[in-house]
Amino acid sequence: LLIEPVIVRPLLARWDAVKAVIADEMEKYAKGGRGSQSSLKSAQSAFLGFVEDLKSFRVLDAACGSGNFLYLALRALKDLEHRANLDAEALGLHRQLGIETNPANVLGIELNPYAAELARVTVWIGEIQWMLSRGYQIRRDPILAKLDNIECRDAVLQPDGTEPQWPAADVIVGNPPFIGDKKMRAELGVDYVATLRRLYDGRVLGGADFVTYWFEKARAQIEDGRTRLAGLVATNSIRGGANRRVLDRICATTRIFEAWSDEDWINEGAAVRVSLVCFGDQ
Repeated sequence: LLIEPVIVRPLLARWDAVKAVIADEMEKYAKGGRGSQSSLKSAQSAFLGFVEDLKSFRVLDAACGSGNFLYLALRALKDLEHRANLDAEALGLHRQLGIETNPANVLGIELNPYAAELARVTVWIGEIQWMLSRGYQIRRDPILAKLDNIECRDAVLQPDGTEPQWPAADVIVGNPPFIGDKKMRAELGVDYVATLRRLYDGRVLGGADFVTYWFEKARAQIEDGRTRLAGLVATNSIRGGANRRVLDRICATTRIFEAWSDEDWINEGAAVRVSLVCFGDQ
């Protein structure tokens, strides 16, 4: 639900626009005559420019867990590049021999060292599976390379009590931790919660759930021009009370362009009701 509106839909719309340019230039090329070679070069340049845009596209999950969202994001980017290759070839251009999108396209932050390492392996396995299923060659020496862009650290509070910076990314997706306001002290510690609330005072209300800090951080990234779009999962309690404040702040500086109010969510055997919110400057 989040990958499609935040990643696939905007990039597909961009490709449709590029494809229209390619079709127009290839029509001029097919007619031959003066300037036809220039049209061919323009068409090829438009195609390669889109591929380069995909190669440089970055997706951040600032609570990536074992990497499920990053896996899906990478697969979506590779599917888009493969589609662009086939479309370009159908229009008369030479397709790329390889696929440029790769694990470097996804960025992660995860506090748990085991989960962070598992996320790195998950992304690489996803890369290998996708490449083999489409008949592309994979790297073999080594098969799994280091993936330092999935970081092991706290995403909302640094050890010295300051606010951590998230890396710049085109989009942010993810499923931040569901810890209710009443359970935060017991699970995170009294000092941690006091420091967190003091740090975000005026941005996140004191009685808000833990997940809302990721919403505020993503909103700030968009406001600062470090991210364009975000799609996050929260418990459905984000719709009211102190939690609602983060949605109000989002609407004050950008816009919510798609949302699901009350959906089933099964996580580690526990069934909860969630809201999914997509926001940013489309």
